[in-house]
Amino acid sequence: MTNKEIEFLEKYYLDQIVFLLLKDKNKMINALNSKDEIKSDWISVYQKKVSDIDRGAERVYYWLLNQIGFPNSTPIGSDLLYETSNAFIHIDVKTSSYFTKNKNGDKVLNSGDYKGLVSIGQNQTSYQYEDNKHVVHTANLPSIYKSKNKLCLTYIIHLIYDKKPDGNLKILALLLIAIPNGQLHDVYGNKICGGSKNKGEAFRYRYKENPYFQLLDDKPFRFSILYEEDNINVENILGFKIKKDNA
Repeated sequence: MTNKEIEFLEKYYLDQIVFLLLKDKNKMINALNSKDEIKSDWISVYQKKVSDIDRGAERVYYWLLNQIGFPNSTPIGSDLLYETSNAFIHIDVKTSSYFTKNKNGDKVLNSGDYKGLVSIGQNQTSYQYEDNKHVVHTANLPSIYKSKNKLCLTYIIHLIYDKKPDGNLKILALLLIAIPNGQLHDVYGNKICGGSKNKGEAFRYRYKENPYFQLLDDKPFRFSILYEEDNINVENILGFKIKKDNA
């Protein structure tokens, strides 16, 4: 399979996922917020401190995307994994807080977790990050599943949120991002890779460095904006200006 053929399929399934998720955008948002309706029954035993949405969001997207393919039970891969006639599609859900606190305890933008980048784990990509010919990040997914001769495609649903005064989370933006297949390293190189908090286990995909399907005609975006809150400028989330209308 040529690199251009790989990008064609990456874009094809990006569009398919967008179609399934945006058939009823309100249904998606209401399902993501459904936890708040029964919060009083679970909050007292909840231990996670960072976010109370990512685990539940996986269930929501499994429900919304079940028509895209047949689920696969391999333990190596993303939160969601579907097999189609020509690909294995990995979809992982990431959540990032819009704000964080600096050393002085002041509330500041958490730009290290979004702004045109997203963290990826070893089991969520086939793209290997190298630095001076030394492997910095080992990818555990294959570029091609040779046993079935099917392409490995990887996507991230990136949810950016803020906390309301009542403690519930407010969804500010939802992005769907197509991660380049590992075979495309010759096209994108290491410029799109950056360090992560978990060194050696993950890297930050810096799609802002080249947010386009480089080999396709008209170079469409490698991401789609699924949702943006009314008073949010999505370019503040992306970290770059949008020059096209199809993002």
